[in-house]
Amino acid sequence: MIVADFTTIPMGTGTSASQYVQAVHELLNQSGIKFIAGPMSTAVEASSFEQLFEVIEEANKKLADMGVQRIVTSIHIDYRLDKDITIESKLGLSK
Repeated sequence: MIVADFTTIPMGTGTSASQYVQAVHELLNQSGIKFIAGPMSTAVEASSFEQLFEVIEEANKKLADMGVQRIVTSIHIDYRLDKDITIESKLGLSK
């Protein structure tokens, strides 16, 4: 399992990004990927790098479809091979 967090920053759209954050979260809901919204990024669980990058690419496309001309995306990935991890395990919430 891969746990990652990512941030997409719509450049040149003003100081409020809430409509873009909501649009990305709606896309994530529709995709079925597990995610948790944070104050500065969104954490996701993915079964593969392909799934992870597909959903991030779709998030970028969604913002482009909304008229954003420049998008900066930051990604942090925890790809652990010695044991299964989840968002909850990384937060110390699972037993």
